[in-house]
Amino acid sequence: MGTSSFHPPGRVIVGRRGAAPGAVRAAGFTLVELLVVIGIIAVLISILLPALGRARQSAQTVVCESNIRNILHGMLMYVNDSSKGYFPGGPASTGRFLFLPQSGWTKNPSFSQTNCPNVIQTWDWATPIAGYLKIEVDLYETTDDRLNRFELLRKVPAFTCPANDITATPFGSPTASVDLMPSYNTASQFHLLPVGTGGGAGTVSGSADLTSPGGYEPMITKIGRPSEKIYIADGARFSDASSAPDINLNYAGSGGGAFADVGPWTKNTHSWDRSNAKGNASGGPVDARIYAFRHGTKKQFGPTDSYRLNCGFFDGHVESMGDLQAANPHMWLPKGTTYNPSGSFPMLSDVQTIYGGTIANGID
Repeated sequence: MGTSSFHPPGRVIVGRRGAAPGAVRAAGFTLVELLVVIGIIAVLISILLPALGRARQSAQTVVCESNIRNILHGMLMYVNDSSKGYFPGGPASTGRFLFLPQSGWTKNPSFSQTNCPNVIQTWDWATPIAGYLKIEVDLYETTDDRLNRFELLRKVPAFTCPANDITATPFGSPTASVDLMPSYNTASQFHLLPVGTGGGAGTVSGSADLTSPGGYEPMITKIGRPSEKIYIADGARFSDASSAPDINLNYAGSGGGAFADVGPWTKNTHSWDRSNAKGNASGGPVDARIYAFRHGTKKQFGPTDSYRLNCGFFDGHVESMGDLQAANPHMWLPKGTTYNPSGSFPMLSDVQTIYGGTIANGID
C-alpha cells in the first residue's frame, strides 16, 4: 500500500530550489521597494528642509527682538536713575568722566588706556546696561580688566544675536581675541553734542555737515518722537564692502568706537553698509548687508529689503525692517539735526530717491 502526504486545508507548501521541504519564504523588502522608500524620504527631506530653515530663522529673529527689548528696558532704567536723564553709551553720558569738565572737552589726564574703570571705552553702552539686566561684570580699570569685560559682554546671551555667527578680528591696541562680532550698535548721532561744543567731530560733537541743534543733550526729551527714533539695532562695526568686521577698543574711540555708528542712510557708515544695494554705486567686492542685516537672505547681492535687521526704539518697542526701510535718516538723527546730503556724510542714491525730499525742511 503506497504512502501519501497530508496537507491541511488552506495551506500551500511552495518549494524552493535548495530549501528544505516545507520551508516558508521569509518576509522582506525587494530592491525596488527599498528604492521607492528612499525616493519618498528624499522628496520629504527636500520639502521639509527649507521649512525647517525658515522656522529656525524666525526663531532667531524672535530671540534677537527679545534681547533688544531687554536692552531697551535696561537703557530706560538707566535714564530714570540718571541725575540728568541721560541715556548711556556716549561721551556726554557714561563716558563723560574721560574728559575734563570745564576745558572744552579735553581728555582727562587722570584716565588712559590702562586706567579706564566702569566702561570698556567712551561709546560703551553694554557695561552700564549690564547691571540693570543682572549681568555680573567687574568694573576695574586696567587694560586687562577692560578686555575681560569686553570678552564677557560680546558673548553673553542677553547681548548676542543668535543669527550672528560672524567672526571679528582685532584692530589696534588693546588687542581683543578673534571671536564673535559684537551683535548690537547704537545710533551715534544721538550721543553727539552740537558742532563746536568741543572734543572734535566724531569724538564729542557733530560735524558741520551733520550736527544736532543748539542746546541738544543725550536726553530722550530732546531726540524728537521716541517711538520713531532708533537707540540700538543689529550692527556690524567695523565693516564695509571691502572690510570684514573688526574691533577697535581704544579707550577714547572716535566715530562710535566698537559700539556705535551713523545709520544706513549714508555711504560713511561702518556698521550698516548698503553701498551694494541696487541703485547705489558699488563700494567693494562684498555685499556688506550680510553682516548687520542678517535676519533676511544670506545670499550676496540680493534684492533690496530682502536683508533685514531688528531695530530698538527709544520708547522700548522693537521692529524688524528691510535694509532700505531701515535707512530712513529721520529714525537715526535727533529732531532739528542739520544735515547736508552732499557733504562729508553723503546720502546713498536709493535713500535719496525714497527719503531725500523729506529732509528739505530739516530732520523731524
